[in-house]
Amino acid sequence: YYLNGQTLHVIAVAEFGDLDLVANMTVEGSPQAMLLNGDRLVVISSVSAWNLRSADPLSQAMGWGGDYGSWRTSTLTKFTVLDMDDRSAPEVERELYIEGWYSTAREVNGSIRAVTHAWMDIPGLTSWLELPDGYYRLEYDDPLRRQLREQAAWEAIERNREVIDGLVLEDMLPQVHERAGTTITTHHMSDGECADFSAPEEGMNRGFTSIFTLDLTTPTLEFEADHIVGNSPLVYASEDVLIVAEPSFAGWWFWGNDDLDESTNLHTFDISNPGTTLYTGSGRVNGTVLDQFSLSEHEGIVRVATTTGQWGRWWMDDPEPMVSHVVTLERAADLETGEQILRQIGHVGGLAEGERIWSARFTDDMAYVVTFEQIDPLWTIDLSDPTNPTVLGELEVPGVSTYIHPMSEGMLLTIGLAPANADGTGLDWSTTRIQTFDVSDPTTPTQNDHLDLAPVENPGEGGWSWGWSEATYEHKAFQYWAPKGLLAVPLSTYRYNSWTDASGDYRWSYEYVSKLMLVEVNETSGELSVYGEVDHSLFFDPEDGRWWGGETQIRRSIFMGDFVVALSAGGVTATNLSTLNQSASVELDRQWPEYYNIWAEDAEEEEAKADGSEGKESDREAKGDDGKSTSDDRDRPDDDASDGEDRDRPDDDAGAAPDSDRQ
Repeated sequence: YYLNGQTLHVIAVAEFGDLDLVANMTVEGSPQAMLLNGDRLVVISSVSAWNLRSADPLSQAMGWGGDYGSWRTSTLTKFTVLDMDDRSAPEVERELYIEGWYSTAREVNGSIRAVTHAWMDIPGLTSWLELPDGYYRLEYDDPLRRQLREQAAWEAIERNREVIDGLVLEDMLPQVHERAGTTITTHHMSDGECADFSAPEEGMNRGFTSIFTLDLTTPTLEFEADHIVGNSPLVYASEDVLIVAEPSFAGWWFWGNDDLDESTNLHTFDISNPGTTLYTGSGRVNGTVLDQFSLSEHEGIVRVATTTGQWGRWWMDDPEPMVSHVVTLERAADLETGEQILRQIGHVGGLAEGERIWSARFTDDMAYVVTFEQIDPLWTIDLSDPTNPTVLGELEVPGVSTYIHPMSEGMLLTIGLAPANADGTGLDWSTTRIQTFDVSDPTTPTQNDHLDLAPVENPGEGGWSWGWSEATYEHKAFQYWAPKGLLAVPLSTYRYNSWTDASGDYRWSYEYVSKLMLVEVNETSGELSVYGEVDHSLFFDPEDGRWWGGETQIRRSIFMGDFVVALSAGGVTATNLSTLNQSASVELDRQWPEYYNIWAEDAEEEEAKADGSEGKESDREAKGDDGKSTSDDRDRPDDDASDGEDRDRPDDDAGAAPDSDRQ
């Protein structure tokens, strides 16, 4: 299953090495992810309210009852549940939309939990200050300027309080809309009284993070939603625990508040029971959390890697330098309030003053942290006693690792960027570096080998743009297959060519390079070597040399038996790993964005009705290649429609033990 632009491609693999395109299906909005359980496939997409026709009942259900454009929120996350019993003819079982934009999703034992974030646009509720004209004529450090700002803030708070007092809970919580043909049903996701709630200590955000739980194992596809007031989240999930981390951002906008310390709110949920998500507590740690791999839960202990400091505060003369930490927390009950909390029980800090975390990874009893300013220290931290995290070792190596992948016991495989300078400092953003580390003795970590990769020789020269690899910032593009000891890494670049032909006319073309590099990894010695490559460049280099206009890199790869399958926006190929010969190829139709104007189309339909003609056929009845109705293809591709992206595709280890899942 492959999401390419707004198309879901279904490709049959009768035998390893074979590829047969059996179905294409248009997806509404911008596809973000897909998750599979048995014969049910859930495609998650982002739908903009601005791409809904004004007569669409969904657009009307999203509004406050005012004019077109007066919506509760302008973005929806759609869940299209498909029955894939007949792979050549997917059938839509259910179409659900939750208010808010997509963050991430997980599938464990048939239950999907998707995390979204909504900024509810409530009429009359303001998030800005109405400052008098004279405010901007005052000097920045004039005490009156601050007094006027504080007065305006209090007035805004009082106005907002009056608006909020006139609302009911359903006005504020993200809702779920369900489409069945031309009918929209709205599900108000509240429990009525809302007697059980937890409020953060402070915060400047009125957004809602929602955890939407959809049970694929039930015939009726039951669902529920839990909500958190806060900022846009990061998410970690294991088989049993889901952690939402969101920056507190308490007063960050208020310049002059130099004493503010960055902090991150943590919220934990029990997801061990299919179809239900149970809140289990909240806590707070100092600092900023980089990504999901900086979070972990093991045997009831939450582990977090953070960076503190006052970087980015350009108005400060001497900001506090960056420094990194690892913190451990356990669930507890507040003796005064009885609330479930996360209580800090262990901490180790002082990691690399002046540097921030670039990558982190937790295993059972260890944490591996990479910090960087000019050179990359790898830190090994013992977590066997969660009350006493201890730094065991440190290793400085050139370049930086942006993703850490634990291999066999005592061996790490990483990807990142090579150094820019001969002395090992700086970063060469055009060269991808693969490294292996021996951490079997964590007190003396050692680098076993490194391998620098680039899509062309001397990237940055000869007119070539800097090379890049999506795997350096998106771990789903990093594909390591331990049984074969092979790592697949995409590499891409392009250049603009121009010349004058014999007749004196100016000519131009674009030239693209799109490769999947195969790296052989010896898990015993850590030795790295180039095994071969898969080349998709010809998919993007037609004879006319036109600009492709979309993603050209190989987005994902899959090892299947003795073959590797590579997927890009141009096509899908299967390559024999023994001979490196291509065994099968499917060229995909180019995904051209179509820009259009909703109001113009509505006007055309009104004009057609006035003329007595029927107007245009509804896109809802558009047919797929097999003649069957497609899943709502009313939306044309947007600027941000994904190209060849299968984000959060179902992984074999989606239900793996903590810290081993690569979702």
